[in-house]
Amino acid sequence: MQKFKLASLVALSLAVGGTCAFAQDKKEEMPSPAVEKYARDFLAKWGNDPKLIEAVKASTAKTKKYSFDDVTVIDSQWRVAKSGADKEKKAADSLVELTTDSPEENLKKGEALIKATRESAASKFLIEQMEKAEPKGAVTEIFVMDGWGWNVGQTGGTSDYYQGDEGKWQKTFASGDPNEVEVLPIVEEDGVRYSHVSLPIKDGDKNIGAVTIGVDVSKVK
Repeated sequence: MQKFKLASLVALSLAVGGTCAFAQDKKEEMPSPAVEKYARDFLAKWGNDPKLIEAVKASTAKTKKYSFDDVTVIDSQWRVAKSGADKEKKAADSLVELTTDSPEENLKKGEALIKATRESAASKFLIEQMEKAEPKGAVTEIFVMDGWGWNVGQTGGTSDYYQGDEGKWQKTFASGDPNEVEVLPIVEEDGVRYSHVSLPIKDGDKNIGAVTIGVDVSKVK
């Protein structure tokens, strides 16, 4: 039953407007193997911290109760609050269809959700780890997902709250990749060239969530 719900949530998220990260343009530049190794070594320093493990488990216990409509509404509230109703028109339309709240009320709920996530103990923990990374600035971003693909903590602002429809969760937590990793092509923002490396968060040998780590490829050779 749980596997059916997982598959259904992924299908729903794609319909809601999530972007699948499986397809990659072959012309895009991939980072060197050193970037994946750096991410794995970096995660090994703190990925089994009891406080983080507990936060992931607690979030998973909470989000497993969400209905399909809950998934759509909560993620849409986050999207609209983060990027605006004009940019996230599909999300805004979903809120009109599925809630009786006004656009202003949904916006406030989305803003409160983002604030709670950004100020959570898990987010503060991740910020501390990013600041400790060597060389300085090598890690551009970290965000952790729970056992259903929802954000647990983050160092920056993700555009969506639910990540379960994307390779960063499907190919790590859900073991869609035999190596339990997703390494994305290099992108450049504000003069920084980085790649996202996603890996599972484990409690012992069991996958309980996933993490995405942004690595500045100019600092890792």
